[in-house]
Amino acid sequence: MTSRAQVETAMNHILTQRAKVLAKETGAIRRVRKFAGADLLQTLVFGWMQHPDASLEQLSSTAAIGAVQVSDTAVHKRFSKACATFLHAVLEELLQVIVQAEIVKPPRVLRRFTAVVVEDSSTITLPEDLAQLWRGCGGNQRHTAAALKLHVRWDRLARAPVGTSADGGALVGSPQSPGAGRAPRGEPVCGGSGLLQPA
Repeated sequence: MTSRAQVETAMNHILTQRAKVLAKETGAIRRVRKFAGADLLQTLVFGWMQHPDASLEQLSSTAAIGAVQVSDTAVHKRFSKACATFLHAVLEELLQVIVQAEIVKPPRVLRRFTAVVVEDSSTITLPEDLAQLWRGCGGNQRHTAAALKLHVRWDRLARAPVGTSADGGALVGSPQSPGAGRAPRGEPVCGGSGLLQPA
């Protein structure tokens, strides 16, 4: 299976079957009427992908594309703490998707190691209201109050992720990032600050 096919299969499962389960577990959907967990998730994800500042009317129109007829008010009622917890749970599941690339012979200089780990992270700014959950890097500008930092660690030899995690933007990315996994003892880790040697 190709990397693209792996991602497509995993995304389809999370956006449909797992979304239904997570919506019930988090209380985002208590009784299925018009909105099931998958419908809610897809409405928000696809709606905001198309229009980052989507209005309630635009979100209800997105739901209609999926054959779910809901009013603007019905969409608004879904914006609750339970819904935020639901979306957070979905994010955590998406971060666990593992993609295995085709194995190729590594360069000679790397073959003496059992693992060569590369780490990187990306920061996404968030609305200020989320600062208590995802604290930003600070500063005087308004857009720095809340942020989400996504980490990924990649084993160059195995051509596969070592681990992923999501943290507040204030956390400085490092090989010790929570949930990002650890390289085998004594093996090189290359992060944003250069070559590091785990203790």
